[in-house]
Amino acid sequence: MTTFRQTPVASEPTVRIHDVRRFRRCAAALVLLVPATSIGIARLFQTNDDDTRRALEQIAANPHRQFIFALLGYVGILTIVPAFLAAARLSRPRRPVLTTIAVAVNLVAYLGSWAVGAIDNLYLVGAQLPADQRGTAAVVIDKLWSSGLAGVSTAVFVAGHVIGAILMGFALRGSIPLIGWLAMVLTTPAHVVAFMVLQQPVVDMAAWFLMTVCFAYCAIAVLRTSDDDWDVSPLRT
Repeated sequence: MTTFRQTPVASEPTVRIHDVRRFRRCAAALVLLVPATSIGIARLFQTNDDDTRRALEQIAANPHRQFIFALLGYVGILTIVPAFLAAARLSRPRRPVLTTIAVAVNLVAYLGSWAVGAIDNLYLVGAQLPADQRGTAAVVIDKLWSSGLAGVSTAVFVAGHVIGAILMGFALRGSIPLIGWLAMVLTTPAHVVAFMVLQQPVVDMAAWFLMTVCFAYCAIAVLRTSDDDWDVSPLRT
């Protein structure tokens, strides 16, 4: 009787898949606290730019103040898109359509705000020029604010982040407590009062800190969300 020996089948290597959902939730909660807080604190270092030429002279006397202002603004713009995306994860299950619109408006506003940071840095560069050249730098800065792609970028940012805050605030209803989403909605009238009525950076700082209050409630909600509710689990072999 012939005996057939079965050829052993090589087992597939075990692939270890890391579940990073908890890490992503903690990172999202941390990022939520950064942008509006950074921009709000930056207002403490803002130079009155009603007269660009005079602002350049003041910055030349204390350039470190403008550097801190520009740096904090850069950190805020760098982190605010991830913050809104994290907040959108909370609001999307309840209000998917409004959340989508709110995220789209905010993305256009902040991703298109490249001119704001560039002009903040241009103030610093212009102030470092010789005194007899700062008048020309002031003319260039004024032109950038109001014309060309830089003017469009500034207008898109101002309109987008004001409207986007209102939309995101209402999208977060039910996902965070009343004081949280209402704080986001109230950032818009605070910004309007800051620039149209009082023209005081401290009021604009308060507006950004209202957004921080909203994002802080979002951060707490993110930390309380289970991994399965935050995202689907990774595939396992």
